[in-house]
Amino acid sequence: MDRKIIFFDIDGTIFSSRIGKVTDRVISGIRQAQKRGNLCFIASGRPKAFIARNIKEIGFDGYVLANGAHIQYGGRDLGVCYLDSEKVRTMCSRFQEGNIQYILSTPAYSYIDSRFTGLLNFYRKCNIDFENLVHEFDREDVISRTLKIEAWADTEKGVAYAADCCREFASEIHGPGETIEIYNKTVSKATGIQNVLERLNIPVENSFCFGDGPNDIEMFQTVGHGFAMENGVAEVKELARALCPDVEKDGVAVKLGELFEKNIL
Repeated sequence: MDRKIIFFDIDGTIFSSRIGKVTDRVISGIRQAQKRGNLCFIASGRPKAFIARNIKEIGFDGYVLANGAHIQYGGRDLGVCYLDSEKVRTMCSRFQEGNIQYILSTPAYSYIDSRFTGLLNFYRKCNIDFENLVHEFDREDVISRTLKIEAWADTEKGVAYAADCCREFASEIHGPGETIEIYNKTVSKATGIQNVLERLNIPVENSFCFGDGPNDIEMFQTVGHGFAMENGVAEVKELARALCPDVEKDGVAVKLGELFEKNIL
């Protein structure tokens, strides 16, 4: 049987912020998929430093991280797309002028000024292990290795200013009190998945995904079979082959069970 691969989003797909964990049923479903010979990957907007232990311990075969800027398989990097350091330097200088808090993420760690308490307090709600956040660092060195940035402001005016600062890059703006995700215009979950399929010689028709949010849209447009969460946004549901129950109802595990019974996976 040809090898198949499944890409899982994290937040709102396998991880529920209200429950505060990935349930045992979902973990069991993912591990059963692997036992049946399938590869299981995380596909997330999060950089590696934001992948908590409770996700890593599930034992995924690989990761498409930072919206496609960082790809790992079997513990090895398959691809890293850094941001233009000069543009990052200019943007960060403007952030500082406008009192915008921000964090710089590299393939291994994320770097943030300990005085950026607004952003740090936001991350306390996001299933992030703070041991991977570094507070003392050489800013120039880190800028040269940055693949994703997140900025934070707590007012509409601050968010508008930060958005103007990052026009040289692709971004997702989530509003005051949340983050602006900033990454390279040439990458996405789609480009990361395409890279994985090419490197592992897996045909598109043997690729599957589970997701719920706006940054999953390109992933659904790329894989052979996409399954959207009931709690997902309308745009993702429209692209899905089928819907899964809500994340809080173990939707991924339910759909995987159906696919196992039909010997699709």
